Amino acid sequence: MNDSVKMFFIALVTTVASQLLLGPYLLKLQGVVPIAATTVTPKVEQGTAAPVAPADAKLAAPNLEGIPIAEARERWRAKGIEIIEEGERDGSGAEPGTIVQQRPAAGAELASKEVRVIVARTSEVQAVPDVTGKGIDEARKALESAGFEVGDPTPEASDKPPNTVLRQTPSSSEPAKQGSIVRLVVAEPAGIEVPKFTGLFLGKAKLAIEEAGLTVGAVRRVEHAERGAGYVLKQTPVAGEKVPPGTSVELVAVAPN
Repeated sequence: MNDSVKMFFIALVTTVASQLLLGPYLLKLQGVVPIAATTVTPKVEQGTAAPVAPADAKLAAPNLEGIPIAEARERWRAKGIEIIEEGERDGSGAEPGTIVQQRPAAGAELASKEVRVIVARTSEVQAVPDVTGKGIDEARKALESAGFEVGDPTPEASDKPPNTVLRQTPSSSEPAKQGSIVRLVVAEPAGIEVPKFTGLFLGKAKLAIEEAGLTVGAVRRVEHAERGAGYVLKQTPVAGEKVPPGTSVELVAVAPN
């Protein structure tokens, strides 16, 4: 091989080696980055915060007041909130079993998934048996069997049979708490106001007694200097007193001369 051919091959090898060794450096100088060396970086717009993984959100206490406790438990069970009944109190007109107070208050952050509540007290009320028209013994038995107490009956003059219940308080249309007292008004024979028989003579006095629904009792005679025979001086019971029908009236009259 002549010298010119050798020189050509040497120049060719030198050129290829230079391109292989210096090519990436020359490309970088020209602003061209090899594909293998590129790194893709997410583009973030100016003024926009980088996305952050969401933290666990805190739950706020729901508003439970005015809701029946059973309904409230069912409604919030799916969210894992446990509703704990701590007691009862008079609910100021609220339906028995309705939530009237809660802790924590509605809207407050829940430290745990528990809400403690107070519910309206369930009143133990029931209908009062109707005992009007019954005898006192039968009425008392019916009321006591239903869980009520019976006060001392109040007598009232009536043409009904004695001890018949005329009225009751509370009435059968008014529910009452168990153990409360039911008061009864019972019949007693109507009293007769005794007329005045003194000043009459004995015959007229006896007739007036019978007309008044009373009976003539014993007649005692006494001497009297100024009144004539048969004149009624005294009566027992006295005029104006109220007595049962048929009560006997005793008289003191002037004895015959």
